[in-house]
Amino acid sequence: MAQMSKLSVLVVDNNPDDFETISRQLSDVNGTQYDLLHCATLYEAQAYLLSSSIDAILLDLSLPDSVGLKTVSHMRNLTNRLPIVALINMENAAMGDQAIQQGAQEYLCKDEIIGNILSRVIKYAIKLKKMDDKLEKISTIDPITGLYNRRYFFERGWNEYVNARQQKQVMAIVMIDIDHFKKVNEYYGHACGDYVLLCVADLFKRMVRGVDLIARFGAEEFILLMPRTDQKEVGFLAERLRLEVADTPIEHNGKHFHITVSLGVAMIGKTQDDFESMIKQANHALSRVQDKGGNAVEHFETGPIDDYLSPP
Repeated sequence: MAQMSKLSVLVVDNNPDDFETISRQLSDVNGTQYDLLHCATLYEAQAYLLSSSIDAILLDLSLPDSVGLKTVSHMRNLTNRLPIVALINMENAAMGDQAIQQGAQEYLCKDEIIGNILSRVIKYAIKLKKMDDKLEKISTIDPITGLYNRRYFFERGWNEYVNARQQKQVMAIVMIDIDHFKKVNEYYGHACGDYVLLCVADLFKRMVRGVDLIARFGAEEFILLMPRTDQKEVGFLAERLRLEVADTPIEHNGKHFHITVSLGVAMIGKTQDDFESMIKQANHALSRVQDKGGNAVEHFETGPIDDYLSPP
């Protein structure tokens, strides 16, 4: 006898008759036991999302606190991990594809709520969300270090930068480069080099704050975005990172050695143009450190970049 699967579904719909129809139809589905939770507003949904184990959401697009396609966007802001099936009226069938563009995985007209069809749509939405998450991970995560990649850093970093400017908050960028990394590859091999990158990335992940964004920026380059901070805090963390890397021995296939890193810091208050200019400033500060031999932290100072890079 086949084992019955169990799925927990949150139904967000302020029409009791709709919920009764959904409950009745899903109770007749063979092979799957549905545990249905019900609320009438997005506000009420927040409590369920925090306290309950949910597999999928059935979302009506006409709620007391949200009407139309923005309802999907609002729900997606509440949870990015759960699949959403938008429930639409037959006269607004064209909204289905638009709901998917807003973040839903599937849609279903309320007039088509039949047990087996609804069950298939829910299961397909769950499967589709897993595929979407896998593709998202592939497109945003560096495969060697497990950190975010350069593309994701720019995408999220720009948003953080704009928000910091609007809120008049301080933000910092720290560029980090492993000193003499090419020699690691030459002496110990590329497999060892990859291991070094992984070790450094794991160290960074343990030491940065939860609100910080750390990513692999290039071959042996990393980049750290620190929102809501100040120069003293940034300098303290940068120095801790430098010391921790220098004090951590690397062991790989019988080989034992140490590495060091150089770090360049730029603050948003010293950026004249935009987010990318801020990154350039941090990178120029990093270059200054490396020109002096590396294994140190340098802060970008005010003034044109060309003047900053000119020899003393």
